[in-house]
Amino acid sequence: MNKKMLIKTLVALGMIAVVVPCVYIGGIPTQILLALIGLACAYESAALFDTNKYVMGLLGFAAVIGLYTVPASHLAAVIALWLVVLFAIELFDERITTDLVAYMFLMTVLTGLAIRCVQVLYQDPKTAFYVLIYIACACFGCDTGAYFFGVFFGKHKMIPRVSPNKTWEGAIGGYATGAVLSFVFGMLFCAHLPMGLRIAGSLILPAVAQLGDLSFSSIKRRFGIKDLGNLFPGHGGMLDRVDSIIFCMMVFNGLMILWGLA
Repeated sequence: MNKKMLIKTLVALGMIAVVVPCVYIGGIPTQILLALIGLACAYESAALFDTNKYVMGLLGFAAVIGLYTVPASHLAAVIALWLVVLFAIELFDERITTDLVAYMFLMTVLTGLAIRCVQVLYQDPKTAFYVLIYIACACFGCDTGAYFFGVFFGKHKMIPRVSPNKTWEGAIGGYATGAVLSFVFGMLFCAHLPMGLRIAGSLILPAVAQLGDLSFSSIKRRFGIKDLGNLFPGHGGMLDRVDSIIFCMMVFNGLMILWGLA
């Protein structure tokens, strides 16, 4: 194992050591973890602003907090207010472009809604941890599988204009890995979920994880950046780590609604 891979592995193990106990305990530790994730994502979303990025980061964090704490009936108002604030800032500061406004709005709203979906799971604290691990198996299992299948078998480029290194072999291998891992975990530890939901989640979430990853890669290429942050050595920033899980959380929440569980 080379030095770069060693650092990447150690940082990943460190993240697991922090996140898993927090989501297992639930309550205040989970709320603190979610708030810190929201803060990091908001700051990284504001990092592209040449001026006032700290102010924009704080405003973005306030928007994220609002998006996952207000009652459902107030959600549309929070989104609309945040959009009005962003466009007002653009009009009064000629250095801020519409592209940056759209980027900031997209990233903060995605972050806030995904955290909101996490909180939906904690309506049943006894099972939330296992459901989160189930989703993580589909998401990060796909990500890890795609990396290794791509390294050892990748020959055919997938979407070079978006992500030059991703291959069809990696995508297929990653999908299979995420689907199998999540299905096995779901059968063993998520018996409280309807069988149809577990099967649908295992089939759909790995594909959604890849969609999330590619979507964020497209955003990075649009702005000419390699990573959205540098919080985690070898992994980029918080947004680089949660890109896939953001999409998976929202889609699984949609599946829960279809099954009458949310």
